[in-house]
Amino acid sequence: MEFFKDETSGRCTKCGHRFRNPGIDFGCATWCSLAEQCLGFVPEGDSAPKSTEGALAGRLIQQIGVALKDAPTRMISALKAFHHAKELVAKEGGAPRIALAASLLLEVAAPSGAEPGVVDELNLQKVKLMLQEVGADEQTIKGVCEIIGCRQTGKEHDSIEFTIVCDADRLARLTTDYSPDEHGKLETVIQNQLITDTAKQRARSWCRAVDAGND
Repeated sequence: MEFFKDETSGRCTKCGHRFRNPGIDFGCATWCSLAEQCLGFVPEGDSAPKSTEGALAGRLIQQIGVALKDAPTRMISALKAFHHAKELVAKEGGAPRIALAASLLLEVAAPSGAEPGVVDELNLQKVKLMLQEVGADEQTIKGVCEIIGCRQTGKEHDSIEFTIVCDADRLARLTTDYSPDEHGKLETVIQNQLITDTAKQRARSWCRAVDAGND
């Protein structure tokens, strides 16, 4: 039998038996508040996917929403970074589970009282627990924590996932730290701080789009 990825089940045309879709993936519908309007129902319980990158991210977003409930600006920043990381992974490659989870959890792991350039061990432990609770495997947990630790201390990490997370974080902050009419500053940031060509193109596209809207 053939299934679309969001079909929960299908019926055999010969015997009439209804089979459950073993590869069901609702992606963003597992956490989006508009899932019911989009699909006509909210996937939950046994219908929700258990192992895909989308499912992992969806469960993390729910947990981060609770952790950052009193800091909506930081939650928005985490979602922006996640959005950019998805685009960068699609174009640049890398392990989606590690890159997407790390981009989401940067805000949760942000230092709270630690000296600059020092890993906030308490928050890093919180990150580990969150990843364990959503069912992330040990390799994913190790990769995410290494990337976050290097990001906090300013150390380099020789992986495409680290590069993607850094670019996604910088892109997320670009729209709040700079005004589109600051072309000189923005171009300097794009050239000196963004690493991947995809991130640079995305930043320049944002500048052009805002400029067009101001015309």
